[in-house]
Amino acid sequence: MDKRSDAIETVVDVFNEAMVIQELYLKKSKFKELSMSETHVLDAVDKVEFPSMTNVAKSLSVTMGTLTTAVKKIVEKGFLVKERSSKDQRVYYLKLTDKGHEALAIHEQFHHELADLYKSAIPDDRVDWVFNTLKKIKLDLDNYKKALEEIYKLGAEKANYVAIKNLRKMQKKIGL
Repeated sequence: MDKRSDAIETVVDVFNEAMVIQELYLKKSKFKELSMSETHVLDAVDKVEFPSMTNVAKSLSVTMGTLTTAVKKIVEKGFLVKERSSKDQRVYYLKLTDKGHEALAIHEQFHHELADLYKSAIPDDRVDWVFNTLKKIKLDLDNYKKALEEIYKLGAEKANYVAIKNLRKMQKKIGL
């Protein structure tokens, strides 16, 4: 393998290891019954300005059906409450319970500890380079995701030439 491939593999390994550690951190907390994806729902509810089911589903890029299933379990576990809007009976808002806030605090503590690890590994004179590189990778991932979504939305047999061309260009750019 060349150095660039090794670097990319290392980035993927770092991400995967962080996810494994995050899962372990959560499972060793007092909220063992909460899954990682459920924790991310709590996080989205906390961060979305008006946490309706629709807004939370959009922020997580999941379907309403997927969110509904997750919310039902999280409500049963006592981390969330689901309240019908007084203005529009079709709309439900999500709200963290005290238990939900406590679980989210543990999740945020992990993120702070992880951020400290990352910060200590990046020399001050390389911070701008790391930031700009990761920002560019994030933009490329966003574009790749949009191209994939366009193709999936159209269906593989109906995908237009432009969508396929954009996807292939992204794949080539990132080495797939």
